[in-house]
Amino acid sequence: MSDPEVLLAEALRWIAEEPDSADAHYEAALAYEDLEREAERTREMLTVLALDSRSGQGPLPDDVICDEVEMTLAELPPTFVERLGSVAILVEPRPSRALVEDGVDARVLGLFDGATSEELSGPDAPQTTTRILVFSHNLGDAFAGEPEAQLRTQVRITVLHEIGHFFGLEEEDMERLGLD
Repeated sequence: MSDPEVLLAEALRWIAEEPDSADAHYEAALAYEDLEREAERTREMLTVLALDSRSGQGPLPDDVICDEVEMTLAELPPTFVERLGSVAILVEPRPSRALVEDGVDARVLGLFDGATSEELSGPDAPQTTTRILVFSHNLGDAFAGEPEAQLRTQVRITVLHEIGHFFGLEEEDMERLGLD
């Protein structure tokens, strides 16, 4: 693993040469994260969000992504569907500014937001909206130029990964299950 100070210096040089490079700002954000400099990380992630939102990568495969989300949900065992209950599963272009300000990676592919299945089943269940977000433009950007089958596979992994979080699985569990 490289020294975060070195990575930050390289990213800042890149930004100086190409101030509109979302990738350069993203590398700086990751370095700031490693250095635990959250204000700078957030600033860079917001810049990434803005630059990525302006990029003209052509038509994004939203229909493919929505179709794959629906197919993945349709293939879940009935007991899982029942336990998902009223969890909203939404396809949005990218994380909102508010999510990025709260620490979400601007290029994340999916996000579980809310209470887990276990938390919702208890007598003191929180009164909160629980949702799973799938970010279509981030997926489209990450798999631009790749075969549709690869995009579909990643959408499926993303949906199952976030459902796993709802059911209380941790990142280590996702890796073990091949959902990372």
